[in-house]
Amino acid sequence: LFDAFVTSTLSYACEIWGFGKSKVIERIHIKFCKQLLHVKTSTSNIGVYGELARYPLYINRYVRIIKYWCNILNSRNIIVTYLYQSLLNGCNRGVRNWASYVKNLLDSYGFSYIWSNPTSVHVNSFPVEFKQRVLDVFKQTWYNDLCLNNSLCTYRTFKESFQYEYYLDILPKMYRIALTRLRLSSHPLRIETGRYGNNRIDRYLRYCTICNIDIEDEYHFILVCEKYTELRHS
Repeated sequence: LFDAFVTSTLSYACEIWGFGKSKVIERIHIKFCKQLLHVKTSTSNIGVYGELARYPLYINRYVRIIKYWCNILNSRNIIVTYLYQSLLNGCNRGVRNWASYVKNLLDSYGFSYIWSNPTSVHVNSFPVEFKQRVLDVFKQTWYNDLCLNNSLCTYRTFKESFQYEYYLDILPKMYRIALTRLRLSSHPLRIETGRYGNNRIDRYLRYCTICNIDIEDEYHFILVCEKYTELRHS
């Protein structure tokens, strides 16, 4: 429903204006995803994308732009062809216009040769190839960001691939929410709350307030802390 109604509205006529990643629009998307998962607004966006296998909305906008460009190249409408040629001439003179933005978009994903030789563009196959390239670049960036994210140390030990987690469809709501919050570090454990504001303390000092034996992270909470020994054996 979000994709059908909200995204379509947010992306209306994006073939003309949608060259930026638009943090304002993406904020709406990520807020919806966090509400869907019932996690805190401060939860890492990287984990949210990974849990739902959702891609930022700019990817869809980029693909629509390229499809639109391909259709213009193959258009037999004299007016459309004339207007595009005018934009192309301006682009070649260094003028920043729609055509120059398309060129920059292709350049940024390694398709400069397509711009240089537009007659080689296949209106049906190239947008698919372009989309796959953009998805691959995003996933590579996602993996790198996950490795560098300090709040998702536990998450990256078991998150092996960028895919939808099917426990979201299987578990009852109460357990699903609890597991999601634990996986994404959207919980009140010391390893997380020790990062906040005036209470911020170094990571190695975020000891469990109950047993004071070890750092209170997800592993300690589930397998070590003596407070929950009976629950583990029940």
